[in-house]
Amino acid sequence: MNITGHNSYSGCRFCEIQGTYSQKHKHIYFPTNSKTNYIKKNHTNCLSYINEIEVALTFKDKEKLIKKYGKYK
Repeated sequence: MNITGHNSYSGCRFCEIQGTYSQKHKHIYFPTNSKTNYIKKNHTNCLSYINEIEVALTFKDKEKLIKKYGKYK
């Protein structure tokens, strides 16, 4: 599936929710709100994220994109 682990900022396999780091617990949490509609991940977006990571020019840029999207290639 080319996704990062469940303890990453974009670790949800199903939606685009972004995690929040808890300094106290040293863990990433996913704050939820029943009134918020989360954007579901889809195949087209995943392919565009992976393509963007592949064409990044530097390793540092790739690392930033991997962290942002929760994808690796």
